[in-house]
Amino acid sequence: MENTQHTEHTKYTRVMLLILALVLLLASIGGYIVSRNLPANKQGQSTKAELPTPTIAPTLIPYPVKGSFVLTTQGGLTGQVGAPLLINLSATGTDSVAGYDVIFSYDTTAFSRQSIQNKADAFRIFTYDRGSHISISATKNLSVTAPVTFAATPILSFTLLPQKKGSFVFSLKSVGNESSKLVNEAAEVTYPETADLRLEIN
Repeated sequence: MENTQHTEHTKYTRVMLLILALVLLLASIGGYIVSRNLPANKQGQSTKAELPTPTIAPTLIPYPVKGSFVLTTQGGLTGQVGAPLLINLSATGTDSVAGYDVIFSYDTTAFSRQSIQNKADAFRIFTYDRGSHISISATKNLSVTAPVTFAATPILSFTLLPQKKGSFVFSLKSVGNESSKLVNEAAEVTYPETADLRLEIN
């Protein structure tokens, strides 16, 4: 009787061990399959999930439109290949100006930039060549304490050398996240009205 109970207990233990071994085997196989389906992580590569790249370009902040930037040229709306071309920018604003940004776009394959001249002595300018356009940021000199207002005031002049014949457009419109803008003494930003300048190069 005792032998029978011992034999049954041994059989039960063997069955349980066999089931446990099968469960462990299946778990190992499952873990292996899952790990094979995960993307390989290169050595030293971060395991953090990458944030999706936005497919829509960020929009500009909707500042109010106020004042204006106007492009003009000396000698009419025509130019000659090889003859320096002077384009002036004047600004109008109703507030006291503390700074401004200008985005000046043109066909960089048809014109070589010769110089950019600051025409507003109360401001210091910083110029950045972006390849397809030029960004200019201006800040009021700390030594200037009196309010500065623009009323068709010349602020910049661009000297370009035409290298191709044709009809070309010069623009102050926004490019990407950059925009032409005015900033007043209270740090309030406004977008000036702008218009393209079209020139014929002969």
